[in-house]
Amino acid sequence: MARNTNITLRLFQPSDDIAVGNILTQAYDTPSEARLAHALRESGDMEVELLAFDGDKTVGYIGFSRHNSPRNWFSLMPLAVLPYRRNIGIGADLIRYGLDHARRAGADAVTVVGDGRYYQRFGFTYRAAQNLTTPYNLDETLLYPIAPGTAFSQARLVYPDAFAMAD
Repeated sequence: MARNTNITLRLFQPSDDIAVGNILTQAYDTPSEARLAHALRESGDMEVELLAFDGDKTVGYIGFSRHNSPRNWFSLMPLAVLPYRRNIGIGADLIRYGLDHARRAGADAVTVVGDGRYYQRFGFTYRAAQNLTTPYNLDETLLYPIAPGTAFSQARLVYPDAFAMAD
């Protein structure tokens, strides 16, 4: 159960594919994120996926894909909440529960490319990511270290091939 008592969370099931595509397309105003999530799932690179429900209506989604390198590092991407359901804690619940599932799935660290003002409240930091090499903007890359020694790692982030196709 999520912190928002009207919202329930559960792991992705194959029958959720269309609902996830709809949420991502509405949240991002483009099908690119939906295609990326689907491609990551199809290639076996998606590690954790959670959905948020208000009754039987799907209102949110989060995915964590595996980095090709470093080993056991995940990338939080994408996070989406339907526009009319934003700012009531659904995204925060998805992140908190998603990070817990990522830990249980064996993640040593989780990266995210996004707004640090939002992600820092969950433990992501720019500073822990400062020594990373990434194909994306380092100024927007944050790290959530889980295993000892992952903060401040000098590592090159290698994303699954699906990311290159989405760019």
